[in-house]
Amino acid sequence: MRNKFFYLMKVLLALVMMVSLVLPESSGQAMSQKAAPQAQEASAGVPTDRIIIKFEDGSSAQSEPSASALMDSLSAAAGVPLQYARAMSGDAHVLQLGELMPIDQVEAISASLGALPGVEYAEPDRIKFPTLDPVPPDDAHYTNDQWDLWGPYGINAEAAWELTQGSSSTVVAVIDTGITDHPEFSGRVKPGYDFITDITMANDGDGRDGTPSDPGDYFNGAPSSWHGTHVAGTIAAKGNNGVGIAGVDWNASILPVRVLGVGGGYDSDIIDGMRWAAGIDVAGVDGNQYPAKVLNLSLGGYGACGSFYQTAINEIVNIRKAVVVVSAGNSSADASAYSPANCNNVITVAATSVDGKLASYSNYGSTVEISAPGDAIYSTWNDGTTTPNVASYKAKYGTSMAAPHVSGVVSLLFAVNPDFTPAQILDILQKTATTFPTGTGACTTSTCGAGIVNAAAVLPDLVITNVTLSRTYPSLGDELQVNITIKNQGGSNTSPIGEPNVRAHLYVDRNPMGDASAIPAVAPLYIDPQGGAVYVEEGGDEYEGDFHLE
Repeated sequence: MRNKFFYLMKVLLALVMMVSLVLPESSGQAMSQKAAPQAQEASAGVPTDRIIIKFEDGSSAQSEPSASALMDSLSAAAGVPLQYARAMSGDAHVLQLGELMPIDQVEAISASLGALPGVEYAEPDRIKFPTLDPVPPDDAHYTNDQWDLWGPYGINAEAAWELTQGSSSTVVAVIDTGITDHPEFSGRVKPGYDFITDITMANDGDGRDGTPSDPGDYFNGAPSSWHGTHVAGTIAAKGNNGVGIAGVDWNASILPVRVLGVGGGYDSDIIDGMRWAAGIDVAGVDGNQYPAKVLNLSLGGYGACGSFYQTAINEIVNIRKAVVVVSAGNSSADASAYSPANCNNVITVAATSVDGKLASYSNYGSTVEISAPGDAIYSTWNDGTTTPNVASYKAKYGTSMAAPHVSGVVSLLFAVNPDFTPAQILDILQKTATTFPTGTGACTTSTCGAGIVNAAAVLPDLVITNVTLSRTYPSLGDELQVNITIKNQGGSNTSPIGEPNVRAHLYVDRNPMGDASAIPAVAPLYIDPQGGAVYVEEGGDEYEGDFHLE
């Protein structure tokens, strides 16, 4: 028995309990590598007028990237005029071409630049788009019901809400078109940022700024998409408030990061927005005071996962421990040919229909980790045709609508245990997914991931329902018992992630009514592992009790 030093004072106990699932070591392994993209015709790419380049550390180019002599040298190697545009995150730089060029030509120019001494790599700054929806069917019930939350092949949200409705401390970044004002988001939107550098794309009169609201992306007669608003609603619209809809996580904080505007968005802006969202500094932009644990990217385009994307994603996942969720794309093709869905260390999401089968537009293949509902997803909207007007609701279709279901479920998991790693999150999602139905047109685990995300199944069965003390007002040096009632919600003694344990952290408030600076405000309690007696302990390690299901 360790020596104990007891304070000769009356103590009032305040218990702070954190319950988490203790995961086996195997679930903490790195996320799996994705297959290389299949060869496809270069003509599938979208023209661009920018190149991302990174110079080798210590080179003169890295120290003076905008020097006129350097631009002349790079232009000569490229065979076309190049201008320095700006610095971006990850010590990379953006070069401007004179005009939009076919992607195969920009790839050839990039290859020429990449072969130069002192250049680490150069790649086209591709333009990405929201993974937009096709024309929806006219069936009225699609726009009236949120089948995606409670239907047979929905995400089983109602059972999940009995365990948790989320936490405001979990920040979810919506990396998209920005969002519009909506009562479903009231009080839960954190200060975001607009990362669009091109003034025409931005459509708000300037380039980058601290206002990530969506001014509209109408173009050539096409109405504004309000894409980010719809995505944000699926993730985190307020539930049980008597109006509108319920999102997956009713309490999560929303971090709007605007990277898509009129005609889409450049990879360089998207990558900067991703880094900033996760709390990584970006030159020329004030630091993010609310780093996100979940990044939702309902966007994409044809092409390989470039080095710049993969480097940024690795930093976000491996260093910041945030989860990146990406839509698979809406080209009815193998997702391995579309980025950032084909990047490693992301959770790529395909879309399923109301009958649990692969949606007609959804990309598919081995690069997909999991599926989620994508048809007729009723969510937050704005009824403005061009610029924002009145907040409203609308049903939309697409893998853009599927990905935020997974992001919402991941945020619920972080509400239960903020210490989960991205690899553990993926492991849980895949092991608890709803099995695909069989029959014609059915998904398989080789085409649509592990199954359909199941919000209730990912959450722990163990819930603390009551905590009582044997002595309500203990006297000096008193010994007392703490009785913890743990309910097994699922009626099982097994867990999808290994043997479930409850870890209890107990603390005592030693001076609740006095000056907290006089003595430490809180101190650990010692739990006798044999009899369960609790003591106030001076120094030393706290005991962490493991409670096993029998």
